[in-house]
Amino acid sequence: MTTCLVSVLAACAQTGDPGTSDATTSTASPAPTSTLPPVVDCPGAGEFEEGGGIADLDGSGSDSARLGRVSWETSDRCETFNFDFETSEGAPATTTPDIRVDHLESFQVIRISFDVESSVVIDQIVETELVERLYVVRALDGGMFVDLHLAAPAAARATALTSPARLSVELRPGFVPIEGSPTHSDDVVMVSPTADAEIAPSTELTGYARTSEASVLIVVTQAGTLVTETSATTADPTGAWGEFRIELTLPPGDVSVFAGERSAGDGSLDGLTIDVSVS
Repeated sequence: MTTCLVSVLAACAQTGDPGTSDATTSTASPAPTSTLPPVVDCPGAGEFEEGGGIADLDGSGSDSARLGRVSWETSDRCETFNFDFETSEGAPATTTPDIRVDHLESFQVIRISFDVESSVVIDQIVETELVERLYVVRALDGGMFVDLHLAAPAAARATALTSPARLSVELRPGFVPIEGSPTHSDDVVMVSPTADAEIAPSTELTGYARTSEASVLIVVTQAGTLVTETSATTADPTGAWGEFRIELTLPPGDVSVFAGERSAGDGSLDGLTIDVSVS
């Protein structure tokens, strides 16, 4: 069994098990070659779900104020991600906050939303068979969420534990193909649309950033001609990434969408660019 721990100082350490490797340097296991993965009998109770709402857990009266340690372990193609919660004083909390777990529509992200004020963890490369990396994001409408970026189709279930407060999200291989993957740079992640996607003229750009200002510059071009230049407000990125969302109206055809910021020094663009087809 492989076990990885994330903290603000260290992401993963050797446990002495010959099968354990550092999370930042490990190589993802090869994806199953069959069209339909074998059904995995993960121990424990509860049904695995794929797509849409996975869990909605009530945390009324919780003493959780901060996301603390994040750890994960893999065994027999079951992957368990543990999220530990702390009080405002940094002690282990006794009960989890309000939590919602969703499998986003494009199936490339498992999103775990919770009502806390801060996080010890910001982001981490994971590189298991099912998860590529994770990001901790401050949401525009309050609270925070963790996005697990999937490396392969997955089904999920979630369980809240008490004394100490912990959320366990279990993953096993799924059946629904992933529709693209988020695009990321050092300071910007575009969750949707994904690169090379076919989108409608009216579309919403979503993602998160850690730019110098609490906004993300959006520049749309078509065949080298400027279509629009605007900006999207981000949630406060202090101690996490900051979520952004913006509605755009785009012309038909192939367009390029930049998200990031302009250098204060030479005015160059720093961020990421995706190409999409508008129809």
